[in-house]
Amino acid sequence: MFRIPIPLRHLWLFPLIAGTFWFLTLAALLITWLANGMPKYPKQSNPYVAFISDIAAFQLKPLFLIGGTVTALAFICTVFSVHFSRYDHRMYGIDDMKWKKGASVLAMLFGVVAGLALILLAVMDTFRFHEEHAVLLLVCFIGLVSSMVLTTVVYWDQVWRPSPFRRLRAFCTASAITVFVDFCVGVAFYCFMSSGYWRVAGILEWIVAFTGAIYLWCFVGFVSVPEEGIDEAESRALLREEFE
Repeated sequence: MFRIPIPLRHLWLFPLIAGTFWFLTLAALLITWLANGMPKYPKQSNPYVAFISDIAAFQLKPLFLIGGTVTALAFICTVFSVHFSRYDHRMYGIDDMKWKKGASVLAMLFGVVAGLALILLAVMDTFRFHEEHAVLLLVCFIGLVSSMVLTTVVYWDQVWRPSPFRRLRAFCTASAITVFVDFCVGVAFYCFMSSGYWRVAGILEWIVAFTGAIYLWCFVGFVSVPEEGIDEAESRALLREEFE
């Protein structure tokens, strides 16, 4: 794996920015929709609860475009930082088997796919580009789920067995729980939507989306410089870097 080319003390900003921008974007859309009396939009697929893409196509579209783009770019940087940190000896320096390193590469590639698809989703809204939006939504979903699962698999050893990195273990556990909850809610969302229970499906979609912000925030603990497991020479190097 390559060394991280930027100061380690700044890596935690990527997940913080991604999670915060995503949360604020969703909150702005939801509050605007509620404040306007929960209107129904043209081509709205859910007759009771507007989906995120429905609101973003008509209200606060510039905000969704900016928020989605910043979230996507910060998410891509986050995924790269998370997997580089695992193997970079300035961070955790974990010597994995080849299949895990391969899984890390795939997680990063799927993260790029998900991020680029999210940017295109913000540009090609569901009203003006209905079919293209549906395809991009599927691509974004597949990329995001694949990246989440692969990242969880790669870092699972920090959850189920003793780790010298106590903070990392806590955040890995929180991340794994978030992925599990998001998966369960996502399956429930699909089942309710397929069965025609639109009101419940709409609420579950918003829960899945907001849970994504929590998932991103968990990565702050992944890429923060560890207090354990760094030898004295590395500690001095980090301190010099801090004051440069």
